[in-house]
Amino acid sequence: MKLTIYHKMLVGFGIVIFLMIVTNFYVLLQMNKVTKVTTEAFSYDVPGIDFAKQLQEVLYVEEPYAAKAVAFHDAEYYKGFEEQSKVFDRLVDSLASTRLTPKTRAILDRIRESHAWFADATRRATFGIGRKNNDPAFDDAARSDSLDVLLSEIRGFIEIHESAVKQSMWEASHRMSKSTNVAYVLSVCTLLIAVGAAVFIARTITKPLSVLIDGTEKIAAGKFAPINVSTRDEMSLLANAMNEMTAKLHSTDRMKTEMMHHISHELRTPLQAMTSALNLLADQRYGTLNSEQLRLTSFLREGINKITSFSHQFLDISKIESGAMQYSFAPADLLTVMLPVIEEAKLIATRKSITVTVNATPIPKVKADVDKLSQVYSNLLSNAIKYTPENGRIQIDVGQSKFGVRVSVTDSGIGIAPEDLPNVFTKFYQAKNSDKASSRGTGVGLALVKALVEAHGGRVFAESAVGEGTRFTVELPAVKEPVIPAFAAMQQSVN
Repeated sequence: MKLTIYHKMLVGFGIVIFLMIVTNFYVLLQMNKVTKVTTEAFSYDVPGIDFAKQLQEVLYVEEPYAAKAVAFHDAEYYKGFEEQSKVFDRLVDSLASTRLTPKTRAILDRIRESHAWFADATRRATFGIGRKNNDPAFDDAARSDSLDVLLSEIRGFIEIHESAVKQSMWEASHRMSKSTNVAYVLSVCTLLIAVGAAVFIARTITKPLSVLIDGTEKIAAGKFAPINVSTRDEMSLLANAMNEMTAKLHSTDRMKTEMMHHISHELRTPLQAMTSALNLLADQRYGTLNSEQLRLTSFLREGINKITSFSHQFLDISKIESGAMQYSFAPADLLTVMLPVIEEAKLIATRKSITVTVNATPIPKVKADVDKLSQVYSNLLSNAIKYTPENGRIQIDVGQSKFGVRVSVTDSGIGIAPEDLPNVFTKFYQAKNSDKASSRGTGVGLALVKALVEAHGGRVFAESAVGEGTRFTVELPAVKEPVIPAFAAMQQSVN
């Protein structure tokens, strides 16, 4: 079954909501039962206890009236007794209207019968009605025993209702405690399930997202590998769409590389012919040239060199981006690699009266493609010369670092603004103050430097301040071999 992220969220939140409803329903059900138990207790048992206690109080008032009426055969005392007896009967009737158990109703019937006998005995004894031998109505002990039995029955009635109230309270407390514990358990389960659902849903989203992010970063770096997302949801659809886009980008990039290779190849033949013709003119093979004509040939040579350099650099970076660039790595002495590059840069720098100095310390070998590394340092020095004004200076520092081997090229040129510094290695990017240089670059050289350095497992970064110059630093991993002494002779030759 295909579960989309939407369906997963619905299922997860649905389970949490269902458990919350079950928890609340259970708590409400238990609360309803507790309410019912306590309502019954306070509606029937408590009023029953109150009525029974009132019966006791009435009996305590009745008894003196009855005793005096019998002792003195006084109608006034009997009248007081009779009034209390009616109150007692009304209370018994009220008590009978409450909800009673068979046991308490039997007790109430006995209370009613016992009181009726006591009232009749008191009346007969007071007025001497129907006196016979051994008639218990005229026996004070019998009437007293009857009164004691009556009070005992009332106390028993009260005890039964008090016990019922206690039982109700215990049951209510027990239900409340049980429902609270169950509610706690259900709440914890709900929380755990909610956390689990949240983690699961988040994982379903974030894991494919991380794969997509990693894939897009590789695409941005020119690695057009397919993105594999195993989930069967919207993320999978997005990955498929990106794979289709990647395939098209790869095809376009390959076509671009092939086109640039074709363009570079087609340019190479006419440029070589132009260079050969220019050399013949400069050598004055077909006639003597005046000074102005010779100056024009130098301009032509520089233009041809720029076109040739640009086409080669652009072709190289296109190869790197498409993964078609081939390398031949071997342990190399970096100073030996740099020496011809520095000599060539010094010749170019003399035209602008720029001083080039080298400061080298012992360094280990590096694993390098010599031609590619020569191109790196040639581009950095060419860049430094381009943006350094006349009578400026360029310093090359070679030494060890924690990363391995470090080479820094520092110039006293126009510098780079802070907002431009992060973009200097971006292809075709031009700093805002680049127009102040004697000649503008193509925006390809530094991008090629970064690509080649990273292909060697190294890193390159720039430091600069406007008007104070720029330092480009290349760090390369060292080969685990003995450290090579610095070239004192080389320093003398280039300084």
